This record gives sequence, C-alpha cells and structure tokens, in this order.
Amino acid sequence: MKHRRVVVFLSVVIIIVVAAYIGVSLYLINDLSSKNDILKQEKQGLDLKVKQLEDVIASMPTTTKKPVTPSKDLDNIDLHEKELEYAMRNFVNYQQYIPNFCPLADFILTKPYLPKKNHYGIDLAGKVGEPVYAAASGVVESVEFDDDIYGKILVLDHLNGFKTRYGHNSHINVKVGSFVRKGEQIAEVGNTGISSAPHLHFEILYHNKNIDPESKIK
Repeated sequence: MKHRRVVVFLSVVIIIVVAAYIGVSLYLINDLSSKNDILKQEKQGLDLKVKQLEDVIASMPTTTKKPVTPSKDLDNIDLHEKELEYAMRNFVNYQQYIPNFCPLADFILTKPYLPKKNHYGIDLAGKVGEPVYAAASGVVESVEFDDDIYGKILVLDHLNGFKTRYGHNSHINVKVGSFVRKGEQIAEVGNTGISSAPHLHFEILYHNKNIDPESKIK
C-alpha cells in the first residue's frame, strides 16, 4: 500500500516538473519571438535611415563628392621648410664672411680703438711666431713686407664690404689672390715696423671706413 502511494506521489511530482518545464519553454519561445519581431522592426528603421542618408548624399553638389586630397597647406608647410633650410644655409654661409673671429687665440689687449689719436685698430700682444688667424673667409687683397708703420702687413677682402688688416707680422703665410677660410692661419705674430713689443695690429673696415674691432670679435 505504502509502495503504491510513493509511486503515485513521484508520478505527480514528475508530471508537475514536466508541465513546469513545458510552460517555461513556451514562455521563452514566445519572448524570443517577440524580441525577434522588435529587432526586425529596428533593422527596418535603420535601413530606412541609411536610404535617406544615401539620398541626401546623392543630392549634394558634385564638388563635395570629389576624393579628399591633401590640403595645399601641407604643400605650403613643406615649401616653407625648404625656404627656411635654404635661409639657414645662407645665414651660416653669410656668417663665414663676417669678421667676428678673433685673430689670436691668446692675447692681451694693449691698445684699444682710438680714431681720435689716429689708431684705427686694436693691438693684441702675443709671442713672436704665434699663429694669426683670418677673422673671416675672404681673398687676400694685398701683402706688404716693409710698410713704414706696420712692417709685414696683409689685407683680406671679405667680399661683402668688410676688409681686415693684420700688421707687424713676423711672417705672412698667404699670397695675393689666394682664398682663405675663417679661422685659417694667415700669418705669425711679429715685431716688424714701428713696434715696441711683439703684437698684432688688427683693423676692420666696412666700405673702406674703420670700425671698432671689439664690436665684432667680443
């Protein structure tokens, strides 16, 4: 008797579980079907919007549909960079011809620029034989070995209105017409001409007018 009751009870439980499973499955199927209908409607709406956008694009002027090309501003930037590079090269090259390189590596300034006392350069004391360097690139304009005042003296023309003079040398290393570069040795310190001690008399001229060399080589 008890065995039969247990069997009946289990059968009822199984029927309830199966019924519940079937009910849940049907609910899920209906829910998925409903969501699928919603997704279909949303897709239709998106398709409609895409079609509207395509119609708008098609109605736009043809000039707006041309392929996008790099902006002319990029070309202008590239051009400006090339111009700047060219200007920098020219500036560096220009600086090579400005007499702002000190002609002696080690010296004592013994006499400044005093045009009122007819001293149109500066005197740089040094040792006999010390190198004298070109203050800028240029061409050797003249060389004299027995000037009454400056003894062995040479003049460089820097081809831009500037000229430099180097006097009282003991030896001159360059010849007239030769090209020298800024910082190149052109002579040796001496005590020639009217000089009481070894030194270099150094002048800078601009368009044949003397200027204070200290304003350039400092």
